Amino acid sequence: MNNSLVSIIIPTYNRAHLIGETLDSILKQTYTNWECIVVDDGSSDTTDELLNEYTNKDSRIHYHHRPHRHLPGGNGARNYGLSSAKGDYVIFFDSDDLMTKDHVKIKVSAIKNSKFDYVVAKTKFIDELDTYIEPRYKKLQAFGFSAKKYLLQEINWLTYDACIKTSLAKSIQFNEELKSGQEFNYFSKLILQTTNAFFVDIYVTLRRKHDHSISSAKKSRVKNLQSAFISCILTYEDIQNLADLEERKALLFRCIDMIYKNKDIDFPYQKKLQRAIRKEFGFFSVVIFKLMVITNANFDKGYTFRKLIQQKSGIDNAASA
Repeated sequence: MNNSLVSIIIPTYNRAHLIGETLDSILKQTYTNWECIVVDDGSSDTTDELLNEYTNKDSRIHYHHRPHRHLPGGNGARNYGLSSAKGDYVIFFDSDDLMTKDHVKIKVSAIKNSKFDYVVAKTKFIDELDTYIEPRYKKLQAFGFSAKKYLLQEINWLTYDACIKTSLAKSIQFNEELKSGQEFNYFSKLILQTTNAFFVDIYVTLRRKHDHSISSAKKSRVKNLQSAFISCILTYEDIQNLADLEERKALLFRCIDMIYKNKDIDFPYQKKLQRAIRKEFGFFSVVIFKLMVITNANFDKGYTFRKLIQQKSGIDNAASA
């Protein structure tokens, strides 16, 4: 099993005070045939000096700066790291979290023994379970891998939960226009390509709790929902050649439902959404959508129009709840 090279890709930005522990957890892996590609996104702290120490300590660690041909942000750094990967399998990781010592071994064993295209394992906070993601793992275990259920976010996992065949991982790009919701965009494209995957019911990643954690930062409710909406509508554009009509409608209904349930929020890209609704549902559905928005905002009575669009999308009540 140790013959397969695993590429661990880590974007980083001003994490000199944290990434050392992350790299130490990788150096302690019981599976030893790996390369760790760290891509800096323009740090202004002591990341350069620290990473030079680690690259001198272990030749399996490679340090790069994101080239200008990739947009600033973690997505551009991940895409560059992915293009540099030489392994048979890819694991995306964050510069502020930790691997358990068998992280790589468990994933590679699962993906190789059953010839899956990718596997998904579990993550928890260092001292406790994550009450947000844990229920999604239970649903993934119950439902299995379904593109439609992922698009509706009935099943979910985190970026660093996956281990993916490199040939498959490289066939997909992170959308560099997105500042958040990038994992939803990437894994939507992944699961639409193949559901030949396996869930590993073992915790192999430990999340940190700290004020500046990339994955646990507390954003405002408005910003979170706007980011989720942007990710959904841009993902819809990205999956045109991958998803069937039912899957595309499911994703658009998720966008519509966000607007319905959060009438106090000014969502961007609504003209883009209306064009998509017209394409997938027909012109009359655009009228229904506008009536939903108007009646919901002024009279709190948009439910009937939402229900009409829901019926056209083929989404049942349980899925949209």
